[in-house]
Amino acid sequence: MGDFAAPIPVVVCGKVEKVGRVVVEGLKPEYEVILFCVGSQPTAAEVPYILRGTAPPTQSSYIGSGSYTRPPVAVLMGQAWDEAAVAEVKSAIQSVGLPRETSPVIMRNDTSIPTPQPPAPEYTEQLLRRMRDTLGKLVAGEKLDSPEEGVVWY
Repeated sequence: MGDFAAPIPVVVCGKVEKVGRVVVEGLKPEYEVILFCVGSQPTAAEVPYILRGTAPPTQSSYIGSGSYTRPPVAVLMGQAWDEAAVAEVKSAIQSVGLPRETSPVIMRNDTSIPTPQPPAPEYTEQLLRRMRDTLGKLVAGEKLDSPEEGVVWY
């Protein structure tokens, strides 16, 4: 039999479930989106439960595997989320009190990179390529330059 590694769990935070569904499917099979969150406030409310291995009592979306037995290695945020939204989610992650090495990294969309506007198919193609590239580097243990600890731009 072949050696199959379990998919790496991640959370994706976006604005539109239509795009979220495409991203969830596009990250498979290497990555398992355990939850797609709609909006930064719901993400900040839901992620602490997920990090403790339990389902959030209310969810902004039911897209994703719903498997919370393994904590996510990253929380990927789409282009709609600004610095304040990222700070809100980062604070929620830190509130759980996990050691830094087991705390998920926030991956923030680098809006300085020219990108087609959603819902264009080219938008999700480019988004997935950049997400996969950055996730691959994180999983491989590469040190990624970032202006802020715990946040990586993709």
